[in-house]
Amino acid sequence: MSKLRVCVVDDCVETASVLCEGLRLHDYDAVAVHTGEEALELCMHEQIDLVLLDVCLPKMSGYEVCQQLKAVPKTSEIAVVFVTVKGAPEDVSYGFQLGTMDYISKPYNLPMVMIRVDAALQRKIQNDRLRTQHDFFLDNSYTDYLTGLRNRRYLLERLQEEVEKAHRYNYPVSCVVFDVDEIHGLDEELGPVSVDDLLAEVAMTLRNHSRTYDILGRYDGTLFAAVLPHSPLEHAIGYATKIAREVSSTTFSDPNFPTEARLSAGIVACQNGSALGAEYVLGEAMRSLLQAKSTTDDRIVAHNLGNG
Repeated sequence: MSKLRVCVVDDCVETASVLCEGLRLHDYDAVAVHTGEEALELCMHEQIDLVLLDVCLPKMSGYEVCQQLKAVPKTSEIAVVFVTVKGAPEDVSYGFQLGTMDYISKPYNLPMVMIRVDAALQRKIQNDRLRTQHDFFLDNSYTDYLTGLRNRRYLLERLQEEVEKAHRYNYPVSCVVFDVDEIHGLDEELGPVSVDDLLAEVAMTLRNHSRTYDILGRYDGTLFAAVLPHSPLEHAIGYATKIAREVSSTTFSDPNFPTEARLSAGIVACQNGSALGAEYVLGEAMRSLLQAKSTTDDRIVAHNLGNG
C-alpha cells in the first residue's frame, strides 16, 4: 500500500524542511513547496492527500490557495490544514469557512502537529470511503436511508468534533433540533401525504437552506438535527426561523395529497469556547425543543450553554 502524501506549503525553507522530516518519521510521504502557485500546480498534477498550508505566502495567500483547491473538482477533496502565525479568532473562523479540517497556530509543538495530521487524514479517509463505497452496510452505518441525510451516530461523532474545536479555537457552534409536530391534510377526504414522503421533503428543505459545511441529519423518527459551526445563538435562531417558515409555507408532495406541516425547534449554542460533550449539547437542545412544543407562538426556544 502506498504512503499517504502530504504537501507542506511554507515560504520559509527551514520550517518546511522540519515539517517534512517530521512527516517522514511518521511514515508519510512529504514534499515541500514555497509558494501558493507551486502548491496548486503540484496538487493538480500529482496525488496529494493533505496540504499543510501557511497563510502568509508571497503573491497568493494560503486562504486563496485553499479557495482554489476547494473550487476545482479534481482537488476539492484534498484535506487542508492551516499552519500559520495568523491565529486570531476571526482568522481561524475564516479558515474553517473555507473548508480547512484543522487550524494550527505558530509557534507549534511538532509532535502535536503530527497528531493533528493523523486525525485529519483519518477523517479524510473515512469521508472518502463514505463517498465512494457502495457497500450497503458501510453506507448504512452513517446514513439515514429514508432522507439521505446523516444519521444519529454520525451526528453525535461530528458534534463532538465541533464542540472540541469550538473549545480549542474559542469560536461558537450551535446545535438545532427540529421536530415535525403538525401534519395537516388539506383534503379531508384524501388525508395527508405519507409521513415518509413528508420527511424526505423536509430533508430537502434543510439541504437547500444550509451552508456546505453545516452538518445535517435525521436523528430519529420525525426529529432532525443541524450542527452549525461558527454560528452564535442569534445566527442559529435566524437559521431555524427560516427553515420553520419555509416548511410551514410549503404544500408538500403529491398534488393528490396536499399537505401542510409545522416544525418546532430547540437550539443551544456553545459560546466563548465552552468545553461540553456532544451528548450533553444534544440533550440540552432536546430540552429546548420540548419547551418549544409547549409554546403557542413561533415554537422556537434557544439558549447559550456555559459562560466561557
